Amino acid sequence: MELQLESLKYQDIAVQSVVKVFDGTEKNTFDNACIEGIRSNVCKLTAEQIKENIKGVLTENGIDEETAKLSTDNDLCIEMETGTGKTLVYIKTIYELYKHYGFTKFIILVPSVAIRQGVLSAFKIFDKQLENIYGFTPKAFEYDSKRLNKVTNFIEEQHPQVMVMTLASFNSEDKILNQAQREDLFANIPFIDAIGKTNPIIIMDEPQEGMDTENSIKQIAKLNPLYKLRYSATHKVLKNLVYRLTPYDSYKQGLVKKIEVLTVTEKNDEATIKIELSQTQNGKGDPKAKLKAWKMKGGKYVFEETNWLKVGDNLGEKTNNPSYLNYKITRINKSLKTGKWSVEFSNGAVLEEKQSSGNLQSIWALQLEWLIRRHFQKTQKFAEQGIKCLSLIFIDKVANYIGETPIIKELFIEKYKLVYAEMNEGKQPTDEHINQIQGYYFAQKASGEFADNEGGQKEQKKIYELILKGKEELLTITNPVQFIFSHSALGVGWDNPNVFNIATLNTAYSEIRKRQEIGRGLRICVNQDGHRIYDALNVEDTERINQLTVIPNETYETFVTQYQEEIKEVYGTTKAGAGLTHTHKGKPQNEVHFKRNTNEPIDAAFKRFWKSLAKKTDYLISFNEENLIEKSKEEINKINIADYVAEVSSRSIGEITEEGIKDDFGGTETYALKAYFTPLDLVEELSENTGLSYRTLFKIVEGITNHEHFVKNPPQFIHQAAAIIRNIELDEMIRGLDYHLTGEEFPFSFDDFVKNIAPQAYVETPKRGVFDKMLVDSDVERWFAKTADLDDEIICFLKLPSYYKIKTPIGEYEPDFGLVMKRKSLKTGSESEYYFVIETKGTNDINDKKSLTESEVYRIKCAMKHFEALGVEVHYKAPVKEYSYFKTEATKTINSIIEQA
Repeated sequence: MELQLESLKYQDIAVQSVVKVFDGTEKNTFDNACIEGIRSNVCKLTAEQIKENIKGVLTENGIDEETAKLSTDNDLCIEMETGTGKTLVYIKTIYELYKHYGFTKFIILVPSVAIRQGVLSAFKIFDKQLENIYGFTPKAFEYDSKRLNKVTNFIEEQHPQVMVMTLASFNSEDKILNQAQREDLFANIPFIDAIGKTNPIIIMDEPQEGMDTENSIKQIAKLNPLYKLRYSATHKVLKNLVYRLTPYDSYKQGLVKKIEVLTVTEKNDEATIKIELSQTQNGKGDPKAKLKAWKMKGGKYVFEETNWLKVGDNLGEKTNNPSYLNYKITRINKSLKTGKWSVEFSNGAVLEEKQSSGNLQSIWALQLEWLIRRHFQKTQKFAEQGIKCLSLIFIDKVANYIGETPIIKELFIEKYKLVYAEMNEGKQPTDEHINQIQGYYFAQKASGEFADNEGGQKEQKKIYELILKGKEELLTITNPVQFIFSHSALGVGWDNPNVFNIATLNTAYSEIRKRQEIGRGLRICVNQDGHRIYDALNVEDTERINQLTVIPNETYETFVTQYQEEIKEVYGTTKAGAGLTHTHKGKPQNEVHFKRNTNEPIDAAFKRFWKSLAKKTDYLISFNEENLIEKSKEEINKINIADYVAEVSSRSIGEITEEGIKDDFGGTETYALKAYFTPLDLVEELSENTGLSYRTLFKIVEGITNHEHFVKNPPQFIHQAAAIIRNIELDEMIRGLDYHLTGEEFPFSFDDFVKNIAPQAYVETPKRGVFDKMLVDSDVERWFAKTADLDDEIICFLKLPSYYKIKTPIGEYEPDFGLVMKRKSLKTGSESEYYFVIETKGTNDINDKKSLTESEVYRIKCAMKHFEALGVEVHYKAPVKEYSYFKTEATKTINSIIEQA
């Protein structure tokens, strides 16, 4: 198998978001970026120019400056939900940065051996496919202190170099890179100082994993990075956030698997959130009790005793654990019959002294049984498509799988035999088969003893090679391994596209954060040819292939609460998270039934509306090349470039105290620099950035008269000129866009349907909705639907189906709402129907560049022409933020129609 490279728009945007930060940089060559035999990354842009470039990227990506945390530090943050391919994104970014600017020195900094191996594997998997695209392959290698010749090559080579290293390899003064007394030094300086002279671009993979400690910051600074590019789904430190792909965006766009949370707890079984009654006190006052529970302390959960609690106390508040908020003490009592103390809670739970908080092995057994069931079901379902199903099991401690009493392994074998027999007419699997289907990856000390953390990793070679390096081999159906056991070593960074089931068999809360836990299996699956297999966006859940089943060791409510707390911590709202569906012991819960409104006036009005709306169109584009050329000349000649200068500034260290360094600012001087470029370079760069032919661009270039600005800074001039031409191209495209009816219609198939979705994904529309409920993707849609349902002038409305797609030159477009309004004429007293289609956005202004991307604006403009071409009175309103704004605009339209009549 060979995994296939795809061209994915969101990944391209993430790549270009970084590339555009350096727009205007003179391309590095041997002549201008090689000093004393060391090839460096050189960027002469001022801090202000970089800042303006960043602001431009933020505008394009719809990120406000406050969210982006603008900073003068040389850091860029790229936030991508786990499973959406951030490793491939930063690898492609390396290719693009060399292609555009000639940057040659890159260091990929990773927090663990597992991630390091994943990065090296990704380079190996895609190197030939990327070489076919870019025409070169960078030298990517793992830093090894025993092979310093590779570091020397990294420092000197003109060809792009990528060194992959863990933080641990240089984060203390005694590490080889930091040593100043060695016979093999580079130019008599420590290797870390020599690396610093290359000004590498450092790519920080999962920087929140220890890269922002005081010591790490100091050690990374020694590498003297030109820029640090931070890639993560869960940033702790945010600076210059230039790209953000939230869990919700990934989920909505079908870029990751859908998530099923399958819980295996019984009702009233409090084992899943583990509370124990440890002490009671019965003195003069009311009885009190101390409970052992999971407390939030220092950012993690600790199972320990509470202070004395009394009736009325809320355990969630006392432990700072939101999962216990339903546990308010209503009674502390000693039974006359048994003599035992008990604590009763507001949710009906009763906890007795010396009572075990649950039979942990029973919980594990159920988790494993349902994991195996899901595994078999999916394996059978995927057989025809050639998709191998993998399942991942996180365990509480390694000894429970490979110790003297391997409880979890024994439970797995027992449950596997049970489910296998059910699925195979009573047949039993052989011991050899059961042994072959299991793989495991745990940390191991040099002594050979297994550890519960990732220190001193030395895994058995065969399984290490398969799980960490042999991703493609693991994906082949002929390889027997289907179930992978781990403790924490695979908790961050490692993933596999065909992980379809994850179970967490821990003593209570998973030690892995929810987003990381889910992230091991979010990637879209692949078949035996290495091609990703996508589901249609409107596929029914029963037919869905890309569905990840998560079987946590807590209740669904607990799992969701913790997940949402993590989302809120990052985004300020729980709504940015992916939607979760809930299944309890395999039986669907939270099923939402959408029923057609049986009201005859609503049904009749809707059918009339749909008849007008359902007409399909196609388009032709007539492009006026002369207009494009003349407008481009006119706008490009307005470009005003600041002088191409070098800035020299002086700061004198006046005093070093315990409080820090006090310095004196000595002033700055600027020096004009010369840039070197030829007219052919100008045409070639513009062609690459606009897609126009050389012939057309020569005509544009001939009309350029502001040569003095061009020579000041050719790269900056080209950047501005290309942006101007692209905007004119799009304007000309809209101007020459002509929609026409095809004679076809969108089908009418609005039957009742059922969705397994969370409450926040729909809104009740019982009065005027075509259905009694409506799917919504945002708060703007939610409030629009709620208000429309209460408006007496609305006859009916609906969220347009996903198959109602309007063709445009830049991709298909799906408008949001269709709506029928009635209005009585004061003159005649007659009542008329008016048809509207609405696109909701976070703004009412189509020129609001902060709220709308370029592509959204042009799709809206294309849709305007589509609705004009229908030949019937369907009025398109876009963008719309508030319902009140829509009503105002609708009234203007209706009044205009009445006046014309």
